[in-house]
Amino acid sequence: MFKHGFLKVAAATPPIEVGHIEHNQNEIIRLLDQTKAGMIVFPELTITGYTASDLFFQESFIKEAKETLKTIMDTTTYQGVYLLGMPLEIKGTLYNCAVVVQQKQILGVIPKYFLPNHHEFYEKRWFHSGKDVGLTAIELWGQIVPFGRLLFEDNHLGIRFGVEICQDLWSPYPPSDEMSLAGANLIFNLSASTEYIGKEHLRRQVVLDHSRKQIAAYVYTTTGHYESSSETIFSSHKMVASMGEMIAESQPFSLTEEILVADIDLTSINYQKRQDSTFKDLQSHHESQYQIVPFTIIEADTYVFETPLERYPFLPIKDQQHQLKTARNIQVYALMKKIMSLPKEVQKLVIGVSGGVDSTWALLVAHEAMKRLGLDSKKIIGVLMPAEATRKESMNNALELVQKLGVTILDISIKDAVEQHLKDIDHQEEDVTYENVQARIRTLTLMNLANKHGGIVLGTSDLSEIALGWMTYNGDQMSMYAINAGLPKTVVRSLLMYFKDTEYRDLKTTIGEIIDQPISPELIKNQETEMTLGRYIINDFMLYHHLQCGADEMKMKWLLEMAFALSDKEAKAYVNRFFTRFYNNQFKRQTLPEGPKVLGVSLSPRGEYRLPSDIKKKVKL
Repeated sequence: MFKHGFLKVAAATPPIEVGHIEHNQNEIIRLLDQTKAGMIVFPELTITGYTASDLFFQESFIKEAKETLKTIMDTTTYQGVYLLGMPLEIKGTLYNCAVVVQQKQILGVIPKYFLPNHHEFYEKRWFHSGKDVGLTAIELWGQIVPFGRLLFEDNHLGIRFGVEICQDLWSPYPPSDEMSLAGANLIFNLSASTEYIGKEHLRRQVVLDHSRKQIAAYVYTTTGHYESSSETIFSSHKMVASMGEMIAESQPFSLTEEILVADIDLTSINYQKRQDSTFKDLQSHHESQYQIVPFTIIEADTYVFETPLERYPFLPIKDQQHQLKTARNIQVYALMKKIMSLPKEVQKLVIGVSGGVDSTWALLVAHEAMKRLGLDSKKIIGVLMPAEATRKESMNNALELVQKLGVTILDISIKDAVEQHLKDIDHQEEDVTYENVQARIRTLTLMNLANKHGGIVLGTSDLSEIALGWMTYNGDQMSMYAINAGLPKTVVRSLLMYFKDTEYRDLKTTIGEIIDQPISPELIKNQETEMTLGRYIINDFMLYHHLQCGADEMKMKWLLEMAFALSDKEAKAYVNRFFTRFYNNQFKRQTLPEGPKVLGVSLSPRGEYRLPSDIKKKVKL
């Protein structure tokens, strides 16, 4: 139901029969008893059917619906929170209501605000709007029940949800806007939505946009084709969206999809809300308009995700080709602007080409930028700087790249310079000093070549290296423009894999060899980065969940166990290493050169991530 900030929710479309309340009752109980979700929402007027029409005038029909609510409460074994749609007569007035229940307690009743009375809808014939009703509580089955403008809160778990009914979503000023400003991070909608050509797309866009602007999750269900089709057909379209992203969605027509289940990361929603300054500006006065109804969600000992956690969250499978092209365009246009801002006599790029994935991708971006600007590729100076530990295969691949791309080639061995400098400082050991001497001499060489030839040094370090401090301060950490600073290692590799098969087919073999070789700075013999840092796929997974979703150490450990089947010991080691390196290396990020943001997160000390370099953040695991 709930674990480490994840809440399992469900949207149901039971196979009701309009007017046959006993049948509907049994179907609701059946679905309740089989769901594993912590919260489940049923459609508008679930108990009676939305198209019951003038049956809503009959007292016996309204009473039977009310009695059915009691039967459902007394019969179901479901332990979570469920939301039912039903008609309720209160002080002689009939309302279209959502009833929120947990076990045998009615947590609250919310009347529908906006009643459609146009086209195929005639709700004002039967129901009264609940928008301005002065009631704050009603008596229902021996309970004094909160009524009207309600928010439901599990303060311990950080869950605060609101409810709206069908047309409320479509109104110019939907109730959920105020609910979100009053602190709601989850909205449920009980609908009976008709279907026609174009409606599915429109409905999806409205739900997505509500979840985006409200910085919340939005769970939507509708009543399905089980309603009367005498004049219209009703949709079974169920959706769960979070902050503008569709998490789960059903088809608008289905005979089998009764329940849609999804996992909502409430930690991520709360994390984003805390950051959004515009949201905070609007938030202050809205909470006083709502009754806060406390409830408690059961925390699960075990938790199974409906769909496996995405191991590459920076680059999800959906629409991946478009995302890769967009990432490349962001980098290319950013570099074009940087080049155009330079005096014409210094519109050159100096780049160290090592035969690794980062410098390969930076070189391809530079080549494309020059081509789109109509500049000669010879204005790119590709510098090969082999040292003692440089593999022959790496240099061969680097040379193949610069030759086929037609850039200016400089092959400058740094072996002698390294040996001389080590001698000057009287150092013989192959340790971190030995490694950093090479990185700094390479940067010194590139900077001086930029002066000599008139141009700027294009940096190649990626976001993963920046996060983990896997760069030499005042070495490869420094450049005039850090073109890869917005891309994690896994995305760099994905970009190379895609473009080698499309625009750079003549370099397919070379790029393929570069992708396949172990990741290494080649500063000492047989050095492999992942032997020190751990696998980049896992580090990038943690980077995403920390920067984008605000995951702490305990949640991160659990996520690694779920996503990668790591043991407790392995997960702890990864989390400890990641967070220790992340916080200890802020001093390297403080002086990062400029570079374009590509994804939703950045570690730029100016543009986004702000942290003092002397911070003492203890890793708690």
